[in-house]
Amino acid sequence: MTDAYERGDVDEASRQGVLAGPAIVEQALRSPVRSTQLAGISAAPAVEDAPELLPALADVTRSADRRVAIPAALAARAIARDLAKSDLPDELADDDVMTWRALFDQIAHDQARFIEVRVYALDTVASLAQTLSPSSIGFDLAGALADRDPAFRAAAVQLVPRPTPTALRASLAKAVQDDAEPKVALAAAQALCGDHREPALALLGARGVERIKRLVAGKPARDTRDAMRCLKR
Repeated sequence: MTDAYERGDVDEASRQGVLAGPAIVEQALRSPVRSTQLAGISAAPAVEDAPELLPALADVTRSADRRVAIPAALAARAIARDLAKSDLPDELADDDVMTWRALFDQIAHDQARFIEVRVYALDTVASLAQTLSPSSIGFDLAGALADRDPAFRAAAVQLVPRPTPTALRASLAKAVQDDAEPKVALAAAQALCGDHREPALALLGARGVERIKRLVAGKPARDTRDAMRCLKR
């Protein structure tokens, strides 16, 4: 598996990992050798029982080496998204999923991590939560929108389920009104106004509506369609 990766044949490294099985891939993930770790990362989403590799991938995402931390976070996201596509396998318990969700929630909210890792970890959290409840976002949206990094705040808004759950609307309205980053505020307006206009207007108030007017000015209609619903009479 490592030899294939070092030759630049990532597909072959993944195939070798699938043949070897999850126990060998986990050993690779825990290796001190970068190329072996990367070989294990490339194989992780494809192996049997891939979700059970999430704790090992979580450990790798904490690495100070961005060349392994970011790919590990991407692999974890791929596994979580795949898991959310269908019913939970019989061999996995709800508690397993919640434990994995908690692991990646800690990583997502650790501001010492690389921002790419944090964003992918947050996506992993949302996908794992949706495995158990399709309408769940899986994390505290208000807390995420208070993060100092606008890329993290924008990622949090993009993960809001549609139709937008009632419990999330107040946090989105506050982001529309107050977020210093226009891209975050506009994304929040898109999520808030796209489904239920009247409740959105009640939360936005005049200040929020005026902010939306400024946010959509000069933007292509395809990028502001949902937000514009709060401006229609």
